[in-house]
Amino acid sequence: MAQKVNCPSCGSENLDEQQFCGACGAKLSGEEEQQQTVTCPSCGAESSADRQFCGACGAKLSGEEEQQTLTCPSCGAESSADRQFCGACGAKLAGARQPSLARPSEPPAIRAQIEVKPTWGLAWGLFWRMTLLGLLIGGVVYLIVLILVLAQVWTYPPGF
Repeated sequence: MAQKVNCPSCGSENLDEQQFCGACGAKLSGEEEQQQTVTCPSCGAESSADRQFCGACGAKLSGEEEQQTLTCPSCGAESSADRQFCGACGAKLAGARQPSLARPSEPPAIRAQIEVKPTWGLAWGLFWRMTLLGLLIGGVVYLIVLILVLAQVWTYPPGF
């Protein structure tokens, strides 16, 4: 298993013998702490080499599976297919896979139809409330008019 180095620019892991980052093209320094890692064949997540299962998806990690590689058109060096730049010369790789940031689309959830039934009990209750409110307002207006009429009768002198 080859040792890997983290890129100081983007944090991506690269092989120890590469001089440039395969993800961003930045120059790699050899002073970084080196550790052995394994790439998960199912999800592509990095795990330490002493693990048997992927910490991201739970798939079994096996070292026998070989990663797809691309040949750099400039220098002929081999780089993994998920890299956009050559690790040896920093040139852009022609057939590099673009990392997918979108989640796989899920089918839309099927929603149950809700049947809406009219609630006549509430409607009749509202009707009677409005009727009573109308009667109350009408009664108050009637009393005010009655008071005004009686006030007019008492203000005129008798025999007028």
